[in-house]
Amino acid sequence: MRSVTSRGHQYSEFRRALERGNLWVAEAVARELQHVWLEDALTLTHLYAENEHWDKFERAAMKWLRRYLDEKEPTLKNFAKVVRSLERRQLDE
Repeated sequence: MRSVTSRGHQYSEFRRALERGNLWVAEAVARELQHVWLEDALTLTHLYAENEHWDKFERAAMKWLRRYLDEKEPTLKNFAKVVRSLERRQLDE
């Protein structure tokens, strides 16, 4: 059972924060959630980069990559492509 806030379900609040680029709300709500979907976790990771929080970006990217390996079981080629994409994100900023 999901917790409900006065503004609706927490996950809806989290999604709205991601869509609006509101890192602080997204991060705070994510901590309260029992589960964050892999795609949403990647969006949050990118928000760290957009806001130049490089330490948090690095930790979130590594955590996301571990989850990606476990949940999606990608090929080596696909995994390498994703790693390069995250690395470029960090280098481009």
